[in-house]
Amino acid sequence: MRACIFLNGQINDYDLIKQKVKNYDLIICCDGGANHMYKLGLVPNYIVGDLDSINEEVLEYYKKKNVEFRKFNKEKDETDMQLATILAKEIGAKSIDFFSSLGGRIDHTLANINFLYYVKSLGIQTKIISEYEEIFILVNEYKEFDFGIGQVVSIIPIENSKVTLKGFKYPLDNYEMKFYLPLGVSNEVSEEKNSINVDGSVLLIRQIGL
Repeated sequence: MRACIFLNGQINDYDLIKQKVKNYDLIICCDGGANHMYKLGLVPNYIVGDLDSINEEVLEYYKKKNVEFRKFNKEKDETDMQLATILAKEIGAKSIDFFSSLGGRIDHTLANINFLYYVKSLGIQTKIISEYEEIFILVNEYKEFDFGIGQVVSIIPIENSKVTLKGFKYPLDNYEMKFYLPLGVSNEVSEEKNSINVDGSVLLIRQIGL
């Protein structure tokens, strides 16, 4: 089951995002993420959170659409993002894509990116999608991609990690990347077959439209 979760972050181009929200079996909104869903003209399966960020007009609209609400107290240990992820897992999601999870407050953005590690630890495939990039996390694994030639991809270590890159303009062979150095920013795919092997943890950021 493919799920997507909308947060209350930034969306600059609703037309672009609407094109990406296709073929999902499950759509969950985290509180104010429902405002984005409303602007997209779509109806989610669930709305989760303390409901302090959702516009009243949007709230009433989705009540009439019989959307299921899962309301929680404002003071809680879990973020709305985590609660939505737990719900998606319980329903049977095997992959979760997060939308509108970047922009706005930097602490929220960093926390949302780091949260990919938690989702991956649950055995769920995951990534963050915006108009301009896709963000993956790789942990102690080898993975092949079908990124096209010329595609700009940044490899950002979360911890000191040994990385092998093949099919890139700047290849690496079991190179120890330091988490505090920007060596992996703006690499470029140079061959049709490209792969990454990681001993450690890295973020893989694919730039869209560059």
